[in-house]
Amino acid sequence: MADRRRQGPSATPAREVVMVGAPRPLKVVRGTRGPRSRPVRWPFLVAIAMLAVAALVAAAPPGSGATVYDPRDAALRREVSKVMSDPSVTASTARVGAVVADASTRRQVYVRYANTPLAPASAQKTFTAAAAMYHLGTGYRWSTDVYSAPLQAGGVVPGRLYLKGRGDPTLLERDLTAMVSGLRAKGVTRVAGDVVADASYFDDVRYSPYWSTSYASSYYAAQVSALTLSPDTDYDAGTVIVAATPSTSTALAPRITLTPPTASTHVTVVNKARTSAAGTATTIAVSRKAGTNIVTVTGQVPVKHAAAKKWVTVNDPALLAGRAFRARLVAAGIRVDGTAVRGTTPSGQVLLTRHSSMTLGRLLVPFLKLSNNSHGEAIAKTLGARATGKGTWASGTAVLRAYAARIGISTTGMRFVDGSGLARANRLTPNQLAGLLDKVQRTSWWATFRGALPVAGTDPVRWTGGTLAKRMRGTAAAGNLRAKNGNLTGVTSLAGYVTGADGRRYVFVVMSTFSGTSPRPVEDRLGVLLAGWRMANR
Repeated sequence: MADRRRQGPSATPAREVVMVGAPRPLKVVRGTRGPRSRPVRWPFLVAIAMLAVAALVAAAPPGSGATVYDPRDAALRREVSKVMSDPSVTASTARVGAVVADASTRRQVYVRYANTPLAPASAQKTFTAAAAMYHLGTGYRWSTDVYSAPLQAGGVVPGRLYLKGRGDPTLLERDLTAMVSGLRAKGVTRVAGDVVADASYFDDVRYSPYWSTSYASSYYAAQVSALTLSPDTDYDAGTVIVAATPSTSTALAPRITLTPPTASTHVTVVNKARTSAAGTATTIAVSRKAGTNIVTVTGQVPVKHAAAKKWVTVNDPALLAGRAFRARLVAAGIRVDGTAVRGTTPSGQVLLTRHSSMTLGRLLVPFLKLSNNSHGEAIAKTLGARATGKGTWASGTAVLRAYAARIGISTTGMRFVDGSGLARANRLTPNQLAGLLDKVQRTSWWATFRGALPVAGTDPVRWTGGTLAKRMRGTAAAGNLRAKNGNLTGVTSLAGYVTGADGRRYVFVVMSTFSGTSPRPVEDRLGVLLAGWRMANR
C-alpha cells in the first residue's frame, strides 16, 4: 500500500478551529468625518471572548479540547455527535471515549475524552500483535525441542529425555506424535530415565495476579507456560475439552471423555452429570478445583442429544505436555523406564528433534479473530524473554510500552500488565489506540495485520468474521468494517477501520466503562454510520 502522508499547508483547505483567548483588533467606527479608531473597553472584550469560548466548548464533544477539524466534516461530526448522545454514553455511570479520523490524512473528525485512560479489554490485543510483528517478524516460529545425552548403543537414551518448550501456544498432541516419529527415525528405542517437561523459558508465575481468581477454570484464563498443549485448532492452550455423551437411558450417567485423550493421565474427572429425558435442556458445566486437576462435571444432557462439550483449564500445563509426550513414546513402542516430571534441561545435551510452530503471521488470525487470550500472554512473555532473557509479564509488557514510544505514541496514562487485555488494570486512551491503528497502516506487514482482524457481519464464516461475525449484519458495515472488540463486565471497546460509501477510510475507536446500560450498541451504530457516509464536496 502506498504511504499516505499528511498533506502540507498548501494542500490544506480552510479549517474550523476552536480558539481560546485569541486577541481581537481595535474596532473601527465610522462617523461623519470618516473612520476613526477607538480602543475597545477591555472588560467588555473579555466578557465577549468568554461567551464565545463557552459557546464553542458547549458545541464541541466532551473532552475534545482544541481539536482542529476540517469544515467539510461538519455534517458527519454532527451525525457522530448524535450517535454519541445516546443515554448509555452520557449517563453519569459511564465514561466513554472515542476518536474518528481520516485514515489517509490523519485528520480527526470527532473526539470525545480521547486522552482519558480507560480499560481496553481485548482491544489491547492490537498493541500486542503489532509489537510482536515489529520485534519478531511475520515469519517468527516458536520451537519445541527434545534433548538428551548422546545415545548409547541400541538407541538407548542414557538417562533423562528433555522436552523443552519456548512458548508455542499452538502445540497439539499430533505434534508430539510427529516428534516421537523423529526420535524413532534417529533409532531411539528406550529412555532409561524420566521424561522431563522443561518450561523454564518463561517464569513460574503461570496465573496473573491481576486476574480474578474466579476466572481460574475458564478457558479464557488458562495458565501461561512455555510448554503447553492445545486441545483443538482454535489453539486454546492450557485447556482440555470435556465431552459429556448421553447414555441411552436416564438411569445411567453420561460418558465423559477428554481431548486430548492423554489428558486422562493428568486430569481426574468427577462425574456428577446425569442423562435427562429427550427434549430437555442441556446444562452441562465443568469446573476445576483450585490448585488441582480435579475436574467436576455437573448438569444434564438429554437422551439422543449430541455430546455436550466444555473447555476447562488445567493446573501445570507443562506437566500435562510431559505426560502426553511420555504416553506417545510408549504408544510408539519406545520403552520409558521413568515417569514424567518437571525440570530444566542441563547444558551439554544433544538436540534429537524439533517441532516448529506456524508463523506469527498465521497465528494472528486465531489470536485476533477469535480473541484468544492464551496467545496474547504467550506473545507477551516471548517478547520479554527475547528482550531481557526473562519470560515474565513485567518484561513483556515493558516491551509493549517501549514499542508505543518508539513509534511515536505518547505513553502518558498507558499501562500494560498482561498481553491479552484480560486484566482490568490495563489502561489505554482512545488516542493511543487510534495512533497505533494509524501507524500500522504504514508498515510492511499491514496486510497481514488487517487480514487478521474480525470482520463485521460475515456470519457464519467464523474464520472471517471472528468475534464480529454476528454484529452489524445486513448493513453497510457488513464485510467492510474490520476491528478488534473488547468485552469485560462493565467494559466494552471497538477499534479498527471502516470504509465509507465514497471510498474514504476511517480509523475509529470507542472505549467505554459503565455500570448501567452497555454502550456496545453505540459502537455498532457508529460503524454503520461511517460505512454508509458519503462526504459532500470531497
